Amino acid sequence: MKGEVRPPSPAPAVLAAMALGVAAILAVAWFHWGWLTDNAMVLDGVPAVGNNDGYFHLDRATALAEQGAWLTDALTDPRPSMLLPHLLALFAGTDRALLHLLAACAGPLSGLAMFLAVLPWAADTRSRFTILAAPLLAVLAPYWVVRTHVGFLDTDGVAVGLSFLALYCVRRFSAGPAPAWVAAYILATAVTWLWWRPGAYLCLGFLLLYAVYPPRNRRDGAFKVAIIGGVLLAAGLAAAGVKPFSGVGAYVAAHADLAFGGGDRGLLGSAVRELAGVSVAELGHRALGASWLLVPALLGTVVHVLRCRARALFLASGWLFGAASLYSQRFIPLFVPVAAVYAAYGTAFCLDQIDSYVGRVGRGQLRAACAFAALAVLLAGSAANLSRYRPEPYFQRADFELAEVVKRSFSADTVIWTWWDYGYFFQYLTGMKTFFDGGSQTGTTCFAAAYPLMLSEPARGAAWMRHFAATFPRFDESRRGAGWQRYAAELAESLVREDDRGGPPVALVLPARVYGATGYLYAFAHVYDEQVPPVRNRLDLFAARGFAYDEGAGAVTVPEAMIAKGYEAVGSVLDGTDRDPAEFDFASLADPYLVFSRHADFVAVTDREMVSSVFFRLLGLFSPAPDLFRPVTFGYRTGGAWRVAAGS
Repeated sequence: MKGEVRPPSPAPAVLAAMALGVAAILAVAWFHWGWLTDNAMVLDGVPAVGNNDGYFHLDRATALAEQGAWLTDALTDPRPSMLLPHLLALFAGTDRALLHLLAACAGPLSGLAMFLAVLPWAADTRSRFTILAAPLLAVLAPYWVVRTHVGFLDTDGVAVGLSFLALYCVRRFSAGPAPAWVAAYILATAVTWLWWRPGAYLCLGFLLLYAVYPPRNRRDGAFKVAIIGGVLLAAGLAAAGVKPFSGVGAYVAAHADLAFGGGDRGLLGSAVRELAGVSVAELGHRALGASWLLVPALLGTVVHVLRCRARALFLASGWLFGAASLYSQRFIPLFVPVAAVYAAYGTAFCLDQIDSYVGRVGRGQLRAACAFAALAVLLAGSAANLSRYRPEPYFQRADFELAEVVKRSFSADTVIWTWWDYGYFFQYLTGMKTFFDGGSQTGTTCFAAAYPLMLSEPARGAAWMRHFAATFPRFDESRRGAGWQRYAAELAESLVREDDRGGPPVALVLPARVYGATGYLYAFAHVYDEQVPPVRNRLDLFAARGFAYDEGAGAVTVPEAMIAKGYEAVGSVLDGTDRDPAEFDFASLADPYLVFSRHADFVAVTDREMVSSVFFRLLGLFSPAPDLFRPVTFGYRTGGAWRVAAGS
C-alpha cells in the first residue's frame, strides 16, 4: 500500500550474526586445537576425544563401519540415540585416523546448532540488536564452550538446536494454521528421536504448551482438549503398568531420577559431575558469562510477556530449564538459548529507552555508539572466560599409555575391571569388554565394582571379580540394610570356594584418577547398608622427596606437598616395607596414617577404613597380595594394571 512503512528486514542482521558467530567458533576452535596439541593430548596426530561418552560413539561407529551398516540402518537400530555413531561410520568408514579427525572437529561443528536454537526467536523480536547479540552471547557462553570445544564428542549441541527449533515450530502453528511448521516440527522431533532420545520426549512435551495456548476456534480447542486427555490417559496407563506406556514412563522417570539424584540414585547422581547443581550466580556465569546478566535477561522476559502476551509463553517457559539447572547442570545447555535471547532483548529495550530520551541531534550516531558499547558489555564476561579457559579432558596422556599396555599385555577375550567412567574409554582403545560403563552404571553395578576393592581379604576380592566379570551381578536386595555387609561377605566367601579358574581373564585397571575417587568407592561398597557413609577423601599420594622418618626418635619430616594439601599432622606413621597389613593393630593406632615403604618412591595418607583394603594393598606399600593380583604396570602418578588370578 502506498505510504506504508515496512519494518526493516531482519535478514542483514541474521547474516551478520551468523558470520560473526561462525568466526568466533572457528577462532575458539583454532586456539583450543593448538593448546591440546601442544600438551600432547593427541590421537593419530589430532586432539583426542576428552569426554567419557565420546568413546561410546567412537566404539559404536567403529563396530557399525566394520559391519558395513548403512545410514538408513539408524532408523531401525533398537538402541536409542544412535544417529551420531551412524554418521561417523558413514563418513569415516574403517579409517580410524579419519574417525579421530571427525571426532576432534565434532564439538565446534555441533556448536553451530546454537543458531537453530537462537536465531528464529531473535528474529521474531524484529530487533536488529537482539538478532546480532543473542547468537554471539549464546555460542560464547562458558558452559556452551565446555560442551562444544575441540575434542568434545557428544549429542549436546545438536540436541539443543533441534529441541528449540521444535519449540519454535510449536509457537508458529499455535498462532494459526501452518502446515509447513507442523511438518517442520514432526521432522525436528523425528531427527531428535534418532539423535538424542530424551530430547524427543522433550519435543513431544512442548505440545503441552500448544494445549494451554488460547484456542483459535472451537475445533482448535477440541484438539487441545484431546491432547491433554491423551496425555492424562497415557500417564494413567503407564502408572497401571500397561505396555508400551509403562516402558516410556519408566524411561522418562529413570532419566529424571538420575538427573535430579532422586531415590536410590542420590549417590550415583553426586558421582557424575554434570549432574551436580549450581547456584544462581554460577548459573548466570555459565549461561551468560556473568551473573549480573541475569538481570537484563529477566527484564527482557518481562518486556516480552507484556508485549506479546500469550505468544511469550513458549520461550518464557525455557526459564524452567534454568530452574532445573540449579539442581542439575545437565540442563544448562537448554537454558543458554533462553538466557541469551532475553538478555539481548532486555538490553535492546534499554537502548530503545535511551534512544527515546535523547535529542534528534546526533541521534543515529549516538544509538550506534550505545549499541556497540552494549554489545561489548554483554560479551565482556564470556570474552574474559575464553581468555582463561582451557579444555579439561577427563583423560590424561598417561591413560592412553595405560590402555596401550593393557592392549599389549592381555588377550582379546579379557574383561577389564575398572570404574565406570573409564568403561567406554578402555573398551574402544583396547577392543576388550569392560565390567561396566557410562551406560550401565547403577547402584548395583557400582556396588559390585567397588566392593571387592574395599575388602581386606585379597582372595575374596579376586574371586568376586572373576565371578562377576562373567556373570551380570544380581543380589538379594531383600537383605539391604543392617545385614547387607554380612550377606555380601557370605557371598564373597562362597565365591572363593567356587572359583575354578573358569570364565574369561580379568584385568584390574585403575588409572591414577581413580586414586582420588576412593571416597566414592568406599561409599558405593556400602551403598546398600543401613547408613551410607559420607563421601570424603580417603587417600592422598605424594612423592617421597622430602620425607624422612626416625622411628627411634619418633621424628618425621613430611613432603611440602602434604603441608600444602592441609595435612598439619597425622595420627600414625607406618613402615609397610615387606609387611602384611594383618601385622598392624589398626584399632589401637590413630589415623590418618602416613604409610611408606623403602621400596616405593611415594608415600600415602589414608584412614582406618582404607588402609587394609585390597585397593590400598595394590599400591605396593605393604607386601604384595599372595599371587592373586599380579602387577603388569604401576605408577602412583599414572595408574596401574593387574592380572586377577584364581585362588589355589
